[in-house]
Amino acid sequence: MAIRIVTDSASDLPVALAQANDVTVVPAYVIIGDETYKDGVEITADQFYSRLETLPRLPTTAQPSIADFQEVYQRLLEQGHQIVSIHVSGKLSGTFNSASQAKAVLGDASQIEIVDSQLASAPLSLAVLNAAQWAREMLDYREVAQRVRQSLASHHTFVLLDTLEYLQKGGRIGKAAAFVGGMLKVKPILTVRDGEVHPLERPRSRERGRLRLIEMVRDLAPLRQINVIHSTDRVPALAVRAELAEMVEPENLIESRFGPVLGTYLGPNALGVAVTQVSPDGP
Repeated sequence: MAIRIVTDSASDLPVALAQANDVTVVPAYVIIGDETYKDGVEITADQFYSRLETLPRLPTTAQPSIADFQEVYQRLLEQGHQIVSIHVSGKLSGTFNSASQAKAVLGDASQIEIVDSQLASAPLSLAVLNAAQWAREMLDYREVAQRVRQSLASHHTFVLLDTLEYLQKGGRIGKAAAFVGGMLKVKPILTVRDGEVHPLERPRSRERGRLRLIEMVRDLAPLRQINVIHSTDRVPALAVRAELAEMVEPENLIESRFGPVLGTYLGPNALGVAVTQVSPDGP
């Protein structure tokens, strides 16, 4: 028996890291026109972004179904595993609800703990990687889930957008709506706090925005993990990674990419950094 971690594709967890840590990623769905694709399975980030700017109408997304989660949970339970299932904020997606209903459908699902991370994308992936580490060290899945919940406040993210257009049209703009009036003139920096999108700053250029990302991350030191993430332009992501590399151990500095689900709302040229602060109370 082992503890297995489950998450959804809105974590943007790189495939290699998911495989190395025995993490099961349940794909959400991207709907383009009349076609529905499993995020990261039936459509890649490259395929998605190559089409995004020329589509007659913006894509939409849908959470994994109850049946999707039921199949994953059933398979892992039959293998004798306990499950900690960690998901994108319930204020941004119905994924947590689908997972919870799948657990209920299974009846005796006492071996499953489901966590609403209040996060999305890069910081969620860091929470998932921590959970995978704790799953290897602990004997009880409930203890792992409790450690995850206690650690969520240590994860932070800053995302620099080229435009708020995609977030606004996709209906996920949240409190960042305050920036909409000047969205054509600025490159907004946003964060996710209390499970919702919040505005932070409105730098006038991408370069200034990139420098502010670095400054904001440095202000949170000491750090244990850093995840640098981008949608279409990797060059600034590599520059940010190089600037921040000395702040964490090499194995705790990762690079990822906004997949099709997050890309639907963030658009091209998005750049972000997620971090895990060192907790004074331990891991």
